[in-house]
Amino acid sequence: MEKMPDFDYRKQILSKANMIAAWEDVRSKHGSPGIDEITVLRWNRNWEANIERLIEQVNNHTYHPNRPKRITVLQKNGKQRELSLLTVTDKVLQRACLNIIEPMFDSRFLGCSHGYRKKHSTATAIHQLLNNRDKGLRWVLDADLLDCFDHIHHPTLIRLVNRVVSDAFVNDLLEAWLKAGRKHRHIPSGIPQGGVISPLLCNIYLHQLDARMTCNRWHFIRYADDFVVMTVDRSQAEQARTIVETILTQFHLQFNVRKTRVTNFDEGFTFLGVRFLDDSYHYIWQNKKVEVQGKELKTLYNYIPEFYF
Repeated sequence: MEKMPDFDYRKQILSKANMIAAWEDVRSKHGSPGIDEITVLRWNRNWEANIERLIEQVNNHTYHPNRPKRITVLQKNGKQRELSLLTVTDKVLQRACLNIIEPMFDSRFLGCSHGYRKKHSTATAIHQLLNNRDKGLRWVLDADLLDCFDHIHHPTLIRLVNRVVSDAFVNDLLEAWLKAGRKHRHIPSGIPQGGVISPLLCNIYLHQLDARMTCNRWHFIRYADDFVVMTVDRSQAEQARTIVETILTQFHLQFNVRKTRVTNFDEGFTFLGVRFLDDSYHYIWQNKKVEVQGKELKTLYNYIPEFYF
């Protein structure tokens, strides 16, 4: 990624218009309160004063993010998932930062990356997969990472951010959020799954995998930390597994070996909650099983797998 020219990030992030836009976005999502138990409704009562206070705290170096409130939720598939709930104040500032820096990174992301991006979705990822299938790429490395968000290495992440946004103010904010969200104080890794800025940080980190795979002409498709590599035969898929594993090791990540396998459309596999078998696929949408032959995507554009909420 090429470095952006000089830009006053502090001024742009803390501008009144951007902070108000950030607050309106947080308010619209009606999220649960963080560790301070201050709800969106309560923050809303004095939202203008709260924004002014937050801007003043950041400018006076008295802003300190709160430790995320960690909760465990039960998914529809019966599995448990840990989420980190930020305070409304931290959400507003993270959203304000995201508003300014996200476009600078998104313009550099590749077409194989579909998660947490405008004009990209589960449907665009599945459409790419079906196109590859119909071109004869019927073998698949179906990959799952072991606790990806928990293993994102902070120094490596900051270095990758600085390639595009090399700014002391943004750096300080990111390091403060990363430190506050760390599970184990002695290990410099992990980003809160549920943090406003975390999806962008995940995409920045895994962009290195995208770039290395696509520049070597692998048919690679990724949505957040879920991805597949599609090939014409088993030997190529096994080769892809070895190459990906080497790249992951360089970035302090590893496969979840129990959930990573080389397979094909004849055997069937599941990607993003969609089950592929032969030339058909199916998924659950609005509590109904939708079965599709070929590559019809009409209902899929409204489909988001439950485990991404």
